[in-house]
Amino acid sequence: MFFMMLSALSDDERNCTEEIFDNYYKLIYKIAYDILNNTQDAEDTLDEVMINVMNNIEKFLHSSRNEITSQIVIYSRNAAINLYNKNKRRNEAEQPITVTNEDGMDEILDFADMEFNLEDLIISNEIVEIIKRHLKSLSQEHRDVINLVYSFGYSNVEAAKILHISPNAVGLRLFKAKKKLLEIAGGELSELI
Repeated sequence: MFFMMLSALSDDERNCTEEIFDNYYKLIYKIAYDILNNTQDAEDTLDEVMINVMNNIEKFLHSSRNEITSQIVIYSRNAAINLYNKNKRRNEAEQPITVTNEDGMDEILDFADMEFNLEDLIISNEIVEIIKRHLKSLSQEHRDVINLVYSFGYSNVEAAKILHISPNAVGLRLFKAKKKLLEIAGGELSELI
């Protein structure tokens, strides 16, 4: 399948894909093996990451080496974690997030209706630097979703495919990450806004 997909790409896209493979296959394999501790699973992860690269090649064509490396690390880690979880719980279905309300009734959380827009806060270089500094205090899963959506320009649906989670889970992670960023950096941000 890899070679069929590769043949469908333009020359520039194929060259970019081959260059990414040549430069990053060892890194992808190492990340996957460190998580999976299995040679075959690490090789399967390498294949999946390269398929993801080809499916999103336009995001890589004009990216800097640092941007490509960041994306490759995120793709690799998430593909390996996804395979690990798949191996661990083959038949376990993803459950919706439920909470108990004040009346003691369970209800499913709907984050689509909540207004919270970090993009409106990014109005100056100072604010960007404050946010970058505080991103390090977020969990890895929240940093990954913030980077994919805001730094690399993926939609929630595209990020969901890369992270192997639902688009709603991407929205939830974004919501929690932005809320945490405001809690951490709120004082500094309020001085600038």
